Amino acid sequence: PLPLSLLNNDRSNLTKNEWNLLSNVIHAYDEANIIPQIKYNLEQQSSLPPKLRSKASKAIDIFRVLLSTLQPFIECSPYFHHLSTDTRQALVQNNSEIAGTLNSIFIIREIKALDNMAFIASCITIYGSEVIKHSDHLITRLEPNGILVKIMILILTFSTNCSIVNPYYSSCIMNLPTALSVLNIQNVLVTMLWKYLNYQYGFIGAVRCFNCLIKCVLDILYSANEMRNVQHEKMMDGLVEATKRSLINEN
Repeated sequence: PLPLSLLNNDRSNLTKNEWNLLSNVIHAYDEANIIPQIKYNLEQQSSLPPKLRSKASKAIDIFRVLLSTLQPFIECSPYFHHLSTDTRQALVQNNSEIAGTLNSIFIIREIKALDNMAFIASCITIYGSEVIKHSDHLITRLEPNGILVKIMILILTFSTNCSIVNPYYSSCIMNLPTALSVLNIQNVLVTMLWKYLNYQYGFIGAVRCFNCLIKCVLDILYSANEMRNVQHEKMMDGLVEATKRSLINEN
């Protein structure tokens, strides 16, 4: 891809505001210190004695940290803070699992976590041996340009619902005005992404790249459904509820 030159010698169709938005997304992710945090936690996990390392509680800890790193990134977005508390809670409820999984797959690739035996052991403890195959497949299919992945994570976050539909979460179904306000944010992000893809790869390349990003999300949905189990459900429910409570406490 072309180097990210932002406004220098700009030949793209992106507006100044869209370039600023792109830059802010990248910096927000980096400032959230997500990858160094996970590296540190994985090092701590690896330093534990084998007996402790193999405990389910320790394995869950690493995945809890991995999935919880989504929230600091989201909270860097002014779009998130412009929404009502109820809407933010609905976004957390509806999108944390899939957006968080995409973020997790990205982190796993960036830190080469599948080369770490302690991490693999944790994966198998919680999800069984099949998860390694699923994870390897998702990492292989993941867009190599990390900038695009970061944007896609944010796009998923501002979806009315990108997760597997759960009938028990009817309280988190948005009314029409709320859904439209969220879709408007998502539209801004998708438009910026599409223009950036065209700038980097041309129209045909942009179509292929966007298609790959969508396919990756669909693969994550499939894998999330296949790998679902009681421990995962409890962990996700706990993370979501804790995040929703924290949003109330902010007010």
